[in-house]
Amino acid sequence: MSTLGELVRDPVFQLNSVLWLVQPLPGGAGMTPVLREAGFEVHAVAPPLAPPPDVLLRLKDSGLAHQDRVLPDVVLRQARNRRFALIECKGRSFGRDSTNASQARTLIVIAGPRLHESLGLQPSDVAEGAAAFLVPEADASRMRATLAELRDELTQANLQCGGALAVGIDPQTDALILIADEPARRFFDLASGREPFMQVEPDTDPRPLYFVPYDPDCRQSDDERAFCKRVLFERLHATVLGAAGRAVPPATLTFQVESLLNEATLGMYDLWENPESNRHMRRLVRELMARIGKVTNTECPDSLQQVQGTGWELRLADDASQAKVLAVLARFSCETMDLRQDPEPGLFD
Repeated sequence: MSTLGELVRDPVFQLNSVLWLVQPLPGGAGMTPVLREAGFEVHAVAPPLAPPPDVLLRLKDSGLAHQDRVLPDVVLRQARNRRFALIECKGRSFGRDSTNASQARTLIVIAGPRLHESLGLQPSDVAEGAAAFLVPEADASRMRATLAELRDELTQANLQCGGALAVGIDPQTDALILIADEPARRFFDLASGREPFMQVEPDTDPRPLYFVPYDPDCRQSDDERAFCKRVLFERLHATVLGAAGRAVPPATLTFQVESLLNEATLGMYDLWENPESNRHMRRLVRELMARIGKVTNTECPDSLQQVQGTGWELRLADDASQAKVLAVLARFSCETMDLRQDPEPGLFD
């Protein structure tokens, strides 16, 4: 089991912490959604963003290392002040000469006064933007120094910038704490610079329920990536098993990629805008459903079939066939699959 000190450096854990921070939760839930209380909500997950063409041209002319397009992990929106935060989760800080600095320069420029163009919104929809980097608190000071250097470089090159913020996430014995300096406190309307938001119980896996159990965009350790893929597969499998158990034969159940992924990500897949990640996630669904179909059809011939343009159909002719299919599905385990190997692109890609 990973320790909390290790998990605060894992981008998927960080991303899910941000998503919990903007959820409507009752008191006593063990999680305090301090960003939701400040009025923030999810605008998009992993949207592909680029500066306006003329701004990108000036960025190229500056000679500063940058990226033509970036994919922030999540974009948050505060409706009352029309603020948008481009959140990027990082396991460690970085310096101005790293490849991460190229991404950061572009994010800072995008967050500037023409952010509405990059988001495809009207000028009146956006009043303020910031690129915000979530890092372990131990790295936050260095991260702020790097962001200040990058912003100075861009300003000297006559490029208009948005805010450049570093927010720390600090593991304590009994809680996970969000730590913000004065600029971050002001932008996110936080009451204090130290906001405990997740209770931690001794000898308990500190991972909260993941909204996004697996994110192909995040760089993780092999072990943590395999764990996250297993959680995704288990949720997909549970969706199929649950639907089969609730059905009243005779019945034909239809499973579509998008609906399966929305079930597995608690509705977050609808907000996921990165097309490359979408394709990767769909490949994983097809890989799992192919394995489930192979096992099921061996004992219950032709019960689970892929239907072109529809997804998969699970046919339950009567109570006896339902009981047999449920027995097979209940025995299935994704642990028999190679969780460290990514599926190859297929015809559908």
